[in-house]
Amino acid sequence: MKVSIIIPTCNGMPLLGRVLDGILAQQCSLPFDLFCVDSESTDGTWEELERRGLARLRIRRSEFNHGKTRNLAFGRTCGELLVSTVQDATPADPFWLQGLVDALLSAPEVAGAYSRQLPYDTANPFIKLRIRNWVAGRSERVVQRLPEGRSLKDLAPLEQLAVCAFDDVSSIMRRSVWERQPLPERRFGEDLAWAREIIRTGGTIVYEPASTVIHSHDTTPLREFRRIYQDHANLYELFGVTTVPTLRHAWQGSRSQARLYRDLVDQLAPPATERARLLRFARRLAFAETFAQYLGARKARRSLPPDQ
Repeated sequence: MKVSIIIPTCNGMPLLGRVLDGILAQQCSLPFDLFCVDSESTDGTWEELERRGLARLRIRRSEFNHGKTRNLAFGRTCGELLVSTVQDATPADPFWLQGLVDALLSAPEVAGAYSRQLPYDTANPFIKLRIRNWVAGRSERVVQRLPEGRSLKDLAPLEQLAVCAFDDVSSIMRRSVWERQPLPERRFGEDLAWAREIIRTGGTIVYEPASTVIHSHDTTPLREFRRIYQDHANLYELFGVTTVPTLRHAWQGSRSQARLYRDLVDQLAPPATERARLLRFARRLAFAETFAQYLGARKARRSLPPDQ
């Protein structure tokens, strides 16, 4: 049995070198290979892949699609186990890959597994808090499957989301499952859409914190707004999730989140100038996060047919 790891790349330098070093140093009981699909990088990424002699394919940036591109990469590999990761997710230790493999092979009904994510030390404190409280930030292993005798549509929206959680920042699936159920060709949320079909049809997914990557993004409130807007449009489309149902809730939620962030800054007790900078950032971030949830779900709700 063999493992094939795929990474979509696009201007991933300089962190990409660290990520590749971490992957190639993995201690795994199964042989593994690495395949990269690059979207017209201009920062030396393609040359770095070439220098290392890695299997690679170049596509136009306009052709990139989260699901389609990963399917393309999987189709160029031959491993029975398929790992998907990203150019800025660094394995936390030499056993990241073994943790994923063990989770997938723990039972024949397990179709996929995904890793724990921890933030980089350089991440701002608000992103560190979000990742710590996020589904892929937990320290406990979780086996996700439908409750006995129930279908996915029997569950409330947030219950559906919990049982279908999956993140291909660092994940693994069986090739035999992928051949039956490839990743949907979506601009966003291909991993969750895939997991929904796996769970809906009786499969099992494992969250495995024994496999950990370091992954976070330097961000701005505007970038977070765009990411969360897309995320919550996707969550409503897939599961009917609405976390901020009205404009009134958005105003209330942004004030509440700003207070939470202010308390976090107080706990950190930074110097006065840094405190002022963090509080300004926190107010903008709290507004962006909350209104993005409201507007993203509203956009999806209005764009879906009435019977959905």
